[in-house]
Formats: sequence, C-alpha cells, structure tokens
Amino acid sequence: MDEVSSTNDYLKELLSNIKPLAEATAIMARNQTHGRGQRGSTWLTSKDENLTFSFALYPKNFPSSKSFDLNMIVCLGIQTGLKQYGLDARIKWPNDIYINNRKICGILIENKLAGANIHTSIVGIGVNANQISFPDSIAGKTTSMRLESIAKDEIDLQNLCIALLTTILTVYETSARADGISLLRYYNNQLFRKGIVAAFLIDGIETMAEIKKVDEQGRLHVLVDNQIRTFDNKEITFII
Repeated sequence: MDEVSSTNDYLKELLSNIKPLAEATAIMARNQTHGRGQRGSTWLTSKDENLTFSFALYPKNFPSSKSFDLNMIVCLGIQTGLKQYGLDARIKWPNDIYINNRKICGILIENKLAGANIHTSIVGIGVNANQISFPDSIAGKTTSMRLESIAKDEIDLQNLCIALLTTILTVYETSARADGISLLRYYNNQLFRKGIVAAFLIDGIETMAEIKKVDEQGRLHVLVDNQIRTFDNKEITFII
C-alpha cells in the first residue's frame, strides 16, 4: 500500500469485511500516518524510508495465558532476520529491538480471543530502515539499519519485509514443535542489558539494578538492593 493510517487497523478491517485471509497475509505500507505502539504510544516513521507492516496469525490451541510466547516468537524472528543483514540486535524487554543502546524496531501484537484461546493475532512491526536523521526528541535513542550497517547501502523495503516475515514464521513453526521452556531460554539469552548493572526508573526514582531474567508470564526479574523484584510492563523504565 502507498499509505494507510495503521497497517494493523487496515488488516483488521480486511479480516472483518471479507472471507478469512490466509495465515501470514501481510500488509506493507510505504507511509503510515497514525502508527501505534504499545499501550497507546505513537510509532513515528518517515515516508518511504522505513518498513511498516502487519500480518495475521491463527494460532491453534493457543491459550491466552501464553500470549507472551507470541511476543517472544516475533522478537526472536526479527532479531534473526536482522542478523542476516549483519546487525547484532538485542531484545529490549518486553518487545523492542535495540542495537548499540538505540531502538531500531517496535512491535504491536493485538489478539482476538475465542473463549480461553487466541483465535487471531494481528502482528504489527515497524523497522527503522533507511532513515538517517530523526527528530531531536528521539535522535539520541533511535537508530536505523542504514546507520548501523557498515556498507551504509539503502535497504530494499519489500525484500526486508519478506525476509523478516520468513524468519518470524520459521520461529513460529519451530516453536510449535518445541517446549515453551526452550523458547523462553532462547529469549532470555538475547535480552538487552541482561546481567549488566544499569539505571532504571522504579517507583519514580532512578535506581541502579540488574536484569536477571524474564519468566513465562513475561514479567521482568530484576536484582535491586540485593533483592529480586518482579515487574510487569510499564512498572519499570529503562534509562537509556
């Protein structure tokens, strides 16, 4: 698509208006005017420079209590795809992708339930690909594939979309045949700042702490003042 307000919203509208789409049907937009991030945040992107796309999944016998597994699958798939471009990416809990202390990718997963199970997942992904300058408000904490690449070559957005979709689906299909512990271990091994004492905002106070792990429910376990504390999303903030 040349332009949509939100690839997630566009795909949801397609699903509601026509017969079911094939799994992994993807919508890619050259420009996204009202992109959304987690919990109402805004995803800012520059027209024709970055990748924004969404795709549909229909998990089978997938309880909503294990929704964090989908998050891990998508994060690990993106990280694997970026490695194919020579980029050493890490997963910033819960679902951002970082390179060298700067954000390069954001993810928004919206699930539709059928009873206790996930019936449909709309996965939205935004990747900073070719943009080389950013607004002052985010310039110090945002990067792009082109900035991080040694070659500095322009990234073909459609090829990137297909490459990331392929690696995500590979992890998705592989994880269906593996146990959740293996997936969680893999995710934990790729965590941004794991095992490093760093600054966080906890209860409104800047605090030095160390990430120890993420559990099966997606909660972050952090060592603070010689005690392990557990946090849900938005209860602790990374200071970058």
